[in-house]
Amino acid sequence: MSIFDLGWFTISFIIIGIVLLIDPKSSMTGASSNAVAGLFASQSSGQQFIYKFSASLITLFFILTTVLSLVE
Repeated sequence: MSIFDLGWFTISFIIIGIVLLIDPKSSMTGASSNAVAGLFASQSSGQQFIYKFSASLITLFFILTTVLSLVE
């Protein structure tokens, strides 16, 4: 198993973990009082970090998938 395969498996499990652990519906602050205001509520800095981190992991996953398909 090459380093690319190991990285691919690791990234895939991290992405699955993030998707299963993060529930965007429960993190909306104003949703219970007013549904329309909840749609326009801003994200916290922690949420923004998680979303950016998961987006970069998905991009890296795509790149590794492409590399692995070309190498093998």
